[in-house]
Amino acid sequence: MGPEDLLAVLLSAAGVILAFPLPDLGFIAWVALVPLFLVAHRRPPGDAFRLGYLWGLAAYGGVLWWMTAFGLVVWALAAAFAALAPAAAMLAIAWVERDRDGPFIVLWIPLVWTAVEFLRSQGALGIPWALLGATQHRAPPVIQIASVGGVYAVSFLVALVNVALYVILTRRAVLAPAAGAGVVLAAALLYGVNVLRHPVPATFTAAVVQPGVAGRAQAGPGFDRRRFEDLGGLTHQAAARGAALIVWPETASPADILDPRAAAAIRSWVRRDHVSLIASSLEGGRANSAFAFGPTGALLGRYDKVRLVPFAEYGERPGRARTVLRTPEAAIGIAICYESIFPDIARQYARRGATMLAVLTNDAWFGGRAAPAQHAALAPFRAVEERRYLLRAANEGISAIIDPRGRTVAGLRLGARGILTARVAPLSGLTPYARYGDVFGWAAVLATAALLLPRSLGFLAEEAGTGVFPRLLAQSALPFLGLAAAERLRGPAPIGAGPVVLPAAIVALLAVTALLSLGHPARALGFRLRSFVPAAAAGLAAVAALTLIARHAFAAHGPAPPLLTPVLQGPHGTRWAATLVRALAVGLAFEWWLRGLVFAAAAGWRGEVAAVLWPAFLGMAAASLRGPEAMAWGLCGGVIFGAIRARWAQIPALAVAHAAGAILLGFLFSPW
Repeated sequence: MGPEDLLAVLLSAAGVILAFPLPDLGFIAWVALVPLFLVAHRRPPGDAFRLGYLWGLAAYGGVLWWMTAFGLVVWALAAAFAALAPAAAMLAIAWVERDRDGPFIVLWIPLVWTAVEFLRSQGALGIPWALLGATQHRAPPVIQIASVGGVYAVSFLVALVNVALYVILTRRAVLAPAAGAGVVLAAALLYGVNVLRHPVPATFTAAVVQPGVAGRAQAGPGFDRRRFEDLGGLTHQAAARGAALIVWPETASPADILDPRAAAAIRSWVRRDHVSLIASSLEGGRANSAFAFGPTGALLGRYDKVRLVPFAEYGERPGRARTVLRTPEAAIGIAICYESIFPDIARQYARRGATMLAVLTNDAWFGGRAAPAQHAALAPFRAVEERRYLLRAANEGISAIIDPRGRTVAGLRLGARGILTARVAPLSGLTPYARYGDVFGWAAVLATAALLLPRSLGFLAEEAGTGVFPRLLAQSALPFLGLAAAERLRGPAPIGAGPVVLPAAIVALLAVTALLSLGHPARALGFRLRSFVPAAAAGLAAVAALTLIARHAFAAHGPAPPLLTPVLQGPHGTRWAATLVRALAVGLAFEWWLRGLVFAAAAGWRGEVAAVLWPAFLGMAAASLRGPEAMAWGLCGGVIFGAIRARWAQIPALAVAHAAGAILLGFLFSPW
């Protein structure tokens, strides 16, 4: 890759960065991908993958720069992981262009890009942040199509225009591609303009409270009392402006809402002003909760946040259901902070009878302006997707009241203190997106799979003849299936004092791995005494570094957790002994499987790079049974342990390091 190619990739990435808040120049997104596509044109798939990864590092590194508040390493890891998506998209696009170049390429490429965006938003580690369509949050005619296909339909439109320009610049026959893209874009815009022509009903006044408390504000009995009283004063001001429904931001109350004194005060406020109130607190320090109070002072319902932020909210208690809070004015679907970025959560509320949406958030802990602005930019899509008014209450901002067309009818800037009021209405009826969900996203995935099917079948047929790849698949899949089946049927053994009982899942993994290892020399799998000390030292140093990185990130958000997992602090030494044995068993099971059996097979298939990466991603998939924190550990630890395994074939040492990680990082996940 020459300097001109590098410059083009960086120019494309810079365009995407500029299209997101801040500076929020969304119009640049319509052309930002063109330089990337031009550089990758006719390149081999491997080169296209590398170009896409470099683009992703630069683009997502810029968009996610706010994550440096949690440490440069955390930011770099997030960007490195996010960059896999555009790399995969460019790889798939290179294959599609080789096999199916023609007038329909102008549709195939945007479908592939959209499919990858959609897939990276799914699962425990899926985060629908920095989607291409989100750049258009200030373009109401463009985003109305989200009521049919969600935000992913808007991503498709933006990618379509980029690809049309790319095709015009690289093909001679451009009339059909340009006309096809023009028809699709015109139809979407005409639909949007027609929707905007119709007025939106407004039947009562709602208010949003923005108390303006700093993310790291002082704490103490006196301060907490003033903060609580300030909420009462802001609520009274909102009522004086005619508000019948008032919404507080996330964890606004410093006291538990169900504390008798706090509950009595809130009841007196709503009875005095005859309003409905959505109040919030971190109830008991464990549950991120929202409560609905009616004008009579009655507690009408409670919602506990279901989808917690990985790492940041580990240890809190998730809710069990998407509870609609029903007030006399409207039935409200509550999304607390992180939940608001997921389209399907708002969709579930609409299908359960919510006639209005509310987002309760506290973006103050992000620091800076970019992250709160990027978070707020997603709210208009939730309003459009469900055709509901959306009340966005943020502690320090950005608060807004958004109409069902995605237009902000009232807003309060970041860092301000005050209230917002606007006329709103409860709305029923289901949009196509509410009825059918992510049909468009899954259709893009199926179309991409169909486009890649011939090449995939050819690859499998070619590899099947070697015998190496089928063996790798079997050694990857069979232990995974044994692990998953045992976990589902038996569940993990309780951790605590008493005799050491290994979880059934770990026993199953050890048993299947041992059976598959029959006939393999122990030395080839990494079981030997030589090099134990340097391999163990490297593994333990890596675990210590990951622990310090995690603690630094936690300290940036709040108090750092204890260094050692609480299960080590048992009586009479029994608990720590049981935990140590269990952790060593976990380390042996996973390292024997991943860095022993699978590493050797992957090295024989594609060499050392595959031997490092394949087990790491397989370990991440296996850790999905334990949640997103364990998945991150499986990937990061897997890459590091794989690099150590490439230097020293030493599974016992890696098992010790893995066990140390299970103990030192016990505040993120427990041993199996």
